[in-house]
Amino acid sequence: MRPSWRASLVVAALGVGVWVGVTAAPQAPSYRVTYHLRVVERAAGETRLLASAAVSGPPETDLRLALQARATELHGLLGTLPEPDTVSLGGVFFTRRLVGRSRRGLPLWEEDSYRRWSRIPWGETTVLYPFGPPAVGQRRVLWVEITVSRGFAAGETRASEEVTVMDSAVGFTAQAVIPPRRVMVRMTLVRGDTASSQRAVDLVPETTGRRVSFQLGRETFDFDVALERPEPPRTGRDSALAIAMDVVCLRVIAPESPETARVRCGRLDNIARRVALVGGDTLMATFAWPPAR
Repeated sequence: MRPSWRASLVVAALGVGVWVGVTAAPQAPSYRVTYHLRVVERAAGETRLLASAAVSGPPETDLRLALQARATELHGLLGTLPEPDTVSLGGVFFTRRLVGRSRRGLPLWEEDSYRRWSRIPWGETTVLYPFGPPAVGQRRVLWVEITVSRGFAAGETRASEEVTVMDSAVGFTAQAVIPPRRVMVRMTLVRGDTASSQRAVDLVPETTGRRVSFQLGRETFDFDVALERPEPPRTGRDSALAIAMDVVCLRVIAPESPETARVRCGRLDNIARRVALVGGDTLMATFAWPPAR
């Protein structure tokens, strides 16, 4: 079942498997773009707010959203192309709708994908009907209101996300998607119940890495570390929704070692990730946005 933008939208060419990203045009780095979202339902003549979100970041920030209600799921990636007085809002969407069950009782899903565009003034609102446009006599209608604005940010460049769900029957998430240009990697070498002091390294993906030394007791261990981009997504859905756009991979190897480098991928979320090293040691690594310069 296809979502429907309001009539003023211009439909872009539909493509599955390749997402031609909507990236922000150059503008002053002191400005931030903010997506305001409201999930609204009208049932039996009563309108109520089900969820809301505000996602903000630098001009190149895209928005990844997911909405689940009843037996239908919507996944989308939104991006902006800013102009002085207006903004072009583009999105690629995937939906899954439960249509029944097989003879063995397994769920049967209907999937669809498409793209939509809308050009609106800054601060104005466009509407997305994720489960189809309202029809005459329809008792229940759900829609998502999307407002895009920008404002002076005094040099602030990190993304921020705020999501509020008022009705637990609705699943709703909204995430900022920004390809990281620099990453603060914090690493600790662990052997049994002994750990080295933490080392913090500022790395740029797909460039020459750094040599990092760790002290465990009286021994010193050196490793060459670098950041890479992840492998291309394997499915059309993941490719279109740029699932790996904000993911980096840490490559670790001992200098002049004949062993294969160890690689661990993750988002910039300050969650510790284990990298199993040759010899039984473990490197604990977290990825984070670097301090503002």
